[in-house]
Amino acid sequence: MTLETIISENKSAIVFILAALIIILGYIIIKRYRDEVAPKKRLESNDYDKSIKIVKRITEKYVRRNDGRAIYSIEVGSNKTKGSADIILVGYFGVLVIITCALSGDLFVNDKDSTLTQIVKNERRSHPNPIIKAKTAEKAVSELLREKRVFKVPTEFCVVFTGKKVNANVPRSLNGYTPKELSNALATDRFLDDKKVDVDTVTNAILGMSDKKK
Repeated sequence: MTLETIISENKSAIVFILAALIIILGYIIIKRYRDEVAPKKRLESNDYDKSIKIVKRITEKYVRRNDGRAIYSIEVGSNKTKGSADIILVGYFGVLVIITCALSGDLFVNDKDSTLTQIVKNERRSHPNPIIKAKTAEKAVSELLREKRVFKVPTEFCVVFTGKKVNANVPRSLNGYTPKELSNALATDRFLDDKKVDVDTVTNAILGMSDKKK
């Protein structure tokens, strides 16, 4: 019996076996990507520029609708405290200092430890604590405004977690948001109430400019 005869007589069985092998191979490749490659990508993903762009769209929307101001990627410091912020949002409500975090996976952070813990598929890494960075920047802004004799300006901070498949474990009092949560928060009375803050004066003070109106 020739090879051609064997193939001809068992064509259906051979096609079935080949199809099964392709399915098995595809499953192995997909499983490996899901279990090994994708988690590694999430672990190493930290696109800072993309994170800023995501949050910037939200703050720019707030600025347009509420006659606010937004300052981006700024070093800010008083005589006592130095800090840096990704975004400082100024409105009639006061000042919101925003730090972004592009990490993915399970994140564990508080305002006591110097590092944030990231866990993806049981692999653990430590990163600088964005809550501490945000608190320091907010403190620097608050002190700076007092030094510039700009008083009665409420200040607060938040951290926006923009990573894919992120589960940020943050105490509620420390204002950890997803982009959607930040957008929702900015639409509440907390950030819409008019507390008689002079937006231009505050913005100019933070930027180190004259208090005169533009």
